[in-house]
Amino acid sequence: MAFLGKWGSVLIDFIDENQTLGGRLQNARARQGLSVSEVAKLSGVQKKTLMNWELDRSEPRSNRLIQLAGVLGVQAAYLLDGQGGDAPLPQRSKDEVKAVLADLEAQAETLARDVLRIGEEIQQLVNQITRLRQSDW
Repeated sequence: MAFLGKWGSVLIDFIDENQTLGGRLQNARARQGLSVSEVAKLSGVQKKTLMNWELDRSEPRSNRLIQLAGVLGVQAAYLLDGQGGDAPLPQRSKDEVKAVLADLEAQAETLARDVLRIGEEIQQLVNQITRLRQSDW
């Protein structure tokens, strides 16, 4: 890099910024129009921690990386390697989310009823077993 003079390392840092996890975090955050503070709060980490990740001073654990990807609207693969995952996560409308929630609630109610019914059937079986053990057969 001697041919670039005193600005060589600055130029290389600028070019390679997006080639690091920190650079991709910064770019994804900027594309979402979010501040460091906002992403830190949404991710449940301290602002200083996020800044250290963006500056490549440290790296997030896998669970935090996945959480960050969700907050930033990118695939975790994009944050990891910069390839094959730059596409934003699919966005859902409020109506779609409400419909899915209603369906999940209905499923939960059905399962709860099934659990109660099965519990009653188990109790009936236990009672029959108890009566049979107490009888003379």
